[in-house]
Amino acid sequence: MLASSVQLPVAAKKVWPHFVSALDLFQGVSRQDARKIASLCSEKWFPSGATIFQEGESAHSLYVLKQGMVRLISLSDQGRETILHILKPDELFGELLLSEEKRPFTAIVTEDSLVTVISHESFVELLSAVPTLALNFIRLLSKRLATVERGLAGFGHTWSYHRLAKVLLQLSEKHGQEVPGGTLINVHLTHEDLANLIGTSRETVTTQLGKFTRMGLLKREARRFVVARSKLADFIRSEELRLKDLPFSPGTIPR
Repeated sequence: MLASSVQLPVAAKKVWPHFVSALDLFQGVSRQDARKIASLCSEKWFPSGATIFQEGESAHSLYVLKQGMVRLISLSDQGRETILHILKPDELFGELLLSEEKRPFTAIVTEDSLVTVISHESFVELLSAVPTLALNFIRLLSKRLATVERGLAGFGHTWSYHRLAKVLLQLSEKHGQEVPGGTLINVHLTHEDLANLIGTSRETVTTQLGKFTRMGLLKREARRFVVARSKLADFIRSEELRLKDLPFSPGTIPR
């Protein structure tokens, strides 16, 4: 996941002010390099519901979300959808284009979005011409790999309600807006969406959200969730301590 607090040199910001300053990928590039990068980019609008790329398609471009929202999803052989990531502006996606000839997942636009596009050929050219960019890209991929490995390591050792609590906390940190009574997750999420994020059923999510509501961890306002972040974080920590003391792994029994 890309940090939004990274700062570039002022010169680079002036050349490419819309999104470069928010990306780890472009940290430290010179004014000259920033101009070269900008010259090889294009922009494209996608309406809500559009598919930017489909699982199995040729990986021909790298993308940066400038405005709007995009979901990365994967479909099982049985057609079950798993939400891998909900992107916000300034995030990079499609970065596996150098290691995967075919897209391993699908990118769906969930609200009208503006996307910056860098073709495969242009990106390879930039990696060769701009050493800072190449080093940043290696670091980015290494961070992503570490994040995925940590996630996989913990996934089978937690209950679904624990995964749900962690996902809600992560969403509040990434997409949150402070409001009276808590942090508003500024994303429309159905119970099915949350189920797809944590690998469980919609019914299970509905039951657990009800429990979280009664515990004072969250509430629903219109079509959004408002979470009590500090309470949710305390709940997660207490559950992690409790799970360590169990004589069995949650991944070994039905949940």
